[in-house]
Amino acid sequence: MKKLFIVSVLLICSVSLLSAQQLPPEEPLMPEEYNPVEFPQWARDLRRFEVISVGSFPITFLFTSLLYDFSLYAMNDFSPEYSMGTQRSRTDLSIIIGAAAGASLLVAAADLIILSVKRNKAEKRTENEQSNVHSQTAGK
Repeated sequence: MKKLFIVSVLLICSVSLLSAQQLPPEEPLMPEEYNPVEFPQWARDLRRFEVISVGSFPITFLFTSLLYDFSLYAMNDFSPEYSMGTQRSRTDLSIIIGAAAGASLLVAAADLIILSVKRNKAEKRTENEQSNVHSQTAGK
């Protein structure tokens, strides 16, 4: 009886393994690249803003931390007990993190403004070139 049970379990397992096997696809499955018109411009701008603000945070945190420590050191007449990084409380860390986050948002906003100005200039230049081409062909 025990042998029959073991044989039936092995048979069921082997049948399930055979049925789970699939043939490889004829063409390899490759993801398609995004089409430029697939997402609206505001969504791409928002994504760029997010990436730049998160990416610039470590750099702004470093500079904000150094600036905060040096200003604290200088305000206390360069006393050794206030040397760089020795007197950090929770309040100090929250000030540093908040300032770094604000600076990161400013960096991302500056990039967004610069990108928008460049895009508008390029669009106007394209419109002017097209209008010049139309006026030249109409005059002939």
